[in-house]
Amino acid sequence: MIRFYLLLIVFLLGALVLRAQEFKAVIKDEKGDPLPFSTAYDHELGYGATADENGKIILSIEAKTKEIWVSHVGFQKKKIEIEQIDLSQFHQIQLLPDKLGLNEVVVSGQMQARSIRNSPVKVEVFKANFLNDFSQGSGNLMENISMINGIQENVACGVCYTNEISINGLEGAYTSLLINGIPIYGNLATVYGLNSIPTDMMEKVEVVRGPGSTLYGSEAMAGVINIITPHAEANFINLNSSLSQFGEWKGNLITQYKGKNWKHFSGFHWDKANQFVDQNEDLFSDVVLRDRFSIFNFSENEEKQLSIGGKYYFEDRRNGVLEYVKDRKYKQLRGSEEVYGESIYTHRWELFGSKNFGNSPFRLQFSASQHWQDSFYGDTFYQAEQHQAFSNFIYESKWGNHNVLSGFSQRISYYDDNSAATENFTGNQPDLQIIPGIFVQDEWKISEEWKALSGVRLDYYNRHGFIFSPRLNIQYQLSEWTNFRFNSGTGFRIVNLFTEDHAFVSGQRELQIEENLNPERSFNVGLGFQHVYTIGNQQGSLELDGFYTYFTNKIIPDYDTPGFIIYENSEAYAYTRGLSANINHQVGANLYVNLGVQWQNARLAEANEDGVLVETPIIYSRDWSAVGSLEYSFPLEIKLNYSFNWNGSTAMPEVFEVNAMGEIISSRSNFSPDFMLHNLKLRKEFKKLEVFAGVRNVLDNVQQISPLSGTQDETVPLGFGEYFDTAYNYGSLMGRNYFIGFDWNFASE
Repeated sequence: MIRFYLLLIVFLLGALVLRAQEFKAVIKDEKGDPLPFSTAYDHELGYGATADENGKIILSIEAKTKEIWVSHVGFQKKKIEIEQIDLSQFHQIQLLPDKLGLNEVVVSGQMQARSIRNSPVKVEVFKANFLNDFSQGSGNLMENISMINGIQENVACGVCYTNEISINGLEGAYTSLLINGIPIYGNLATVYGLNSIPTDMMEKVEVVRGPGSTLYGSEAMAGVINIITPHAEANFINLNSSLSQFGEWKGNLITQYKGKNWKHFSGFHWDKANQFVDQNEDLFSDVVLRDRFSIFNFSENEEKQLSIGGKYYFEDRRNGVLEYVKDRKYKQLRGSEEVYGESIYTHRWELFGSKNFGNSPFRLQFSASQHWQDSFYGDTFYQAEQHQAFSNFIYESKWGNHNVLSGFSQRISYYDDNSAATENFTGNQPDLQIIPGIFVQDEWKISEEWKALSGVRLDYYNRHGFIFSPRLNIQYQLSEWTNFRFNSGTGFRIVNLFTEDHAFVSGQRELQIEENLNPERSFNVGLGFQHVYTIGNQQGSLELDGFYTYFTNKIIPDYDTPGFIIYENSEAYAYTRGLSANINHQVGANLYVNLGVQWQNARLAEANEDGVLVETPIIYSRDWSAVGSLEYSFPLEIKLNYSFNWNGSTAMPEVFEVNAMGEIISSRSNFSPDFMLHNLKLRKEFKKLEVFAGVRNVLDNVQQISPLSGTQDETVPLGFGEYFDTAYNYGSLMGRNYFIGFDWNFASE
């Protein structure tokens, strides 16, 4: 008996000693700087600890613990095998940057914060500093968005370089742009307003492909791009600037202030270019000349649970023949019938925010914006304004395995211009849309492996009545790092002709509307696979996605009739379908590689003279595209960034070549060639300063033919011919372009 008690005492003492063991460490980044408030935890037993402000952490180890995970936001998680370490020692744990964004929290897919891996809706996340690392620096959303697989920048005008974001082969008007999950950009802003979003006013970009109309209403047929603004976490001032050989001068002055109750992130952005560059010798500048300015501020009060932001944007954009832009003569020549040029003045302000109500399940989102445009396209005067207001009152509740989100939204949009788009038989008729809507969605955790997200939305349009939009998303989580996702839903879109096709004001085509245009409707299905793998100190992810979208009432501009753009609803159908693959791979902290490719097929069915349906390609929709980027870190804090865009053939609008008498002699090819662009950037980091230099379009690959057609007509001044057209854009017009810049942080205590 005595022996039994002795053995029992020894066992209990051993268990107490084992239980009293501790994991002690300092968590640091790849440079050796501490990572404050990192976490260490045991997934199996469900306990953990948090590091202090110096990255020091002490975690009591349970007897059954076999492994613990150390993590920090923005860094790769690291697994520690308990049997392989000496718990009597103090350890130095180094975490590597998470370039893949595997641990990001996203909100775009379902208006709720979710881990990117646990969201039934696939959300792609791109950090703003990642986008900036591969650009000239001090850029904007439009300049960097084409680094994302399946997303292209389409240029609609070869003079003023109007651009748009195309997702899965659909034009920019099919994409809803949000700030902090709040709709704020209307149709008019998608033409010139997207250049007003500098990368420095973004913390990250979230991209959701496929219809998002259930949550965000009209214009979310192709997908959603959500800009997440930064949070002020310290007091400092940042100044960055860059200059290119073509005279593009860009920069930002950023301030952050963290007070007792309020946090403020403020900035001033500029982008100027006034150098006439004509490498293709079409007598128009290949670089759009501009003066852009943005002022923005984002403020948060944690105690009041209130966030509010605002931005003002001004742009003076112009281009034309040398006589028009030299010495800023466009200010006197705007509207000239002898000297062709295009001049666009844009003013825009935005206000947006959100408010939580204590521990209540209610929250409020709101936004308002006003957009003014004063422009001349040759001698054509175009003036437009759009005012928008939006509110979203949301209620969130949890019942068992169901998380239910419901709400009421109100959108008001006023649009007016001096074109045929807002005319009726009585004269000018501004477009006023008052759109109330209700929505409800249910996130159902069926099991540890299965999740379902279903939702419906009902909107009322004063011109079109009730519009019903359902959605269904299903996620199967084969393992912690392997997911299958299925999504389906409907979309709808209200038409705004200026954003449908810029060519009715730029060039000499006349707008012709055959009928009252009905809203487009779509049905979408998609299937995705994502797998995250780890090999030693290497980490990567593989993604495969397929999509199919079917349209009714599709509105496609008809360019086949010389001198006209004809709009009408298609009587048959249209569709886009495609497959995409993407691989991200990170080797330690020194090498990061991203490769993506997408094949897509966008077609419109129309009846020919015999009444037989014939499918034709939708213009500006590329058959395939590929993107890639590489970052390598050398010693001495030197980094090399390389990126490429490989763009396949695309269907082009019908444009005509003329002789000196202005008579049509031929039409251009209906399909563009494929082309590839390469970019390099070298960066050197100091303690508070980064300097960089690089070159865009390394191989000097430019569009083989001018985007302008009909320029040989000698019977009228250049640009005023009957068949002058600016719409034949498919590639880069800017040749090899060198740039330099810096990024300087002035930290304050």
